[in-house]
Amino acid sequence: MRFRLLQAISRFNIALGSVSGFATGLMMCVIVIDVAGRACFSSPLPLATEISVLLLIIKIFLGMAGAQATDSNFQVTLVIDLLSPRWRRYQRVFSLVVTLAAVAIITWLSIGYAITSTRQGESSFGVYPFPIWPERIILAAGLVFLVLQLVTDLIVTTLGGDEALKAGLPKHDASV
Repeated sequence: MRFRLLQAISRFNIALGSVSGFATGLMMCVIVIDVAGRACFSSPLPLATEISVLLLIIKIFLGMAGAQATDSNFQVTLVIDLLSPRWRRYQRVFSLVVTLAAVAIITWLSIGYAITSTRQGESSFGVYPFPIWPERIILAAGLVFLVLQLVTDLIVTTLGGDEALKAGLPKHDASV
């Protein structure tokens, strides 16, 4: 009950991770169409590179918070597994604090960069101009969601409610 808002944040970030997966499928379609057009018709898909870059940014930056929410980031736990549950919790709090500090700084800088890029209407130079500022906004938004998830994880870990929070979230199956 007391973790309802925190569960909602985690659920939202997991759903955002699904958008990330959808972007992967779209990126594959764009690349296949571009390659087929080049090989069969000597006519590549206009803006295929720019669209692929946009989809790659969506995939990476909108997927990070969902990966954090489901605890599916790559971890090497050789030493951590030797710790008692109490020390594991201390280690997790310490790791979350350090990660949160680093990601918060990067997020702050990214937001400033996104604002500047949007105000200037930044776009790529090429045969077809393509706006870059939406990519900057997506990148900054993804980092904001990651910061929110890190804060959520830090609160839950500090209060010792890891199991209560995870009980209300979808299970992550690493074998998939």
